[in-house]
Amino acid sequence: MKKKLITLAKELDFNTEVEYFNYIVDSYINGQKQQVNELFNDMRKDDKRDFLEHVRINCPDYYSYFVNLLF
Repeated sequence: MKKKLITLAKELDFNTEVEYFNYIVDSYINGQKQQVNELFNDMRKDDKRDFLEHVRINCPDYYSYFVNLLF
């Protein structure tokens, strides 16, 4: 069973889910694609949907990359 998003965030010393989302985007920008895959795959399905919505609104240039992680 996958952990709640807030639990994943707190494991990385973040206080909010948005900080976790931003960390994934920053990891992608910094070329840490393996880390991105791991962080993304650690999320539950609903959290992935929320993450993609976050990216679509806040970082649309990266949206297609993250959508492709679903497949």
